[in-house]
Amino acid sequence: MARIHFVVKEPDKVRYQNQARRENKSLGAWLREAAEEKLAATSRSGRFTLNDLRRFTTECDAREKGCREPDWEEHKRTIAGSKVRGLDVP
Repeated sequence: MARIHFVVKEPDKVRYQNQARRENKSLGAWLREAAEEKLAATSRSGRFTLNDLRRFTTECDAREKGCREPDWEEHKRTIAGSKVRGLDVP
C-alpha cells in the first residue's frame, strides 16, 4: 500500500479530524472516502443512466407535490397584469 503526504493548514486539519470523528472514522479513512467521492463525481461520463433518470423524476415529483399548474386563463391574466405593472417604470 502506498502513502500520500500533503500539507494543510492547521485549522483545516482540525476541521477534517472533527468531521472524521463525528462519522466514527479515522482521519485517513475519512480522507480516502472524500477522495473517492470526488473522483467518482468528476469521472462520470456525462450520460444519465436509467436509474439516474428515475431518481431525478422521483425527486422532482416529490418537490412538486401539492403544487398545481395554473390554467391558461390564469396565465393570461398574470401576463396581462405584468404588462400593465411594467408601464409604471419611467
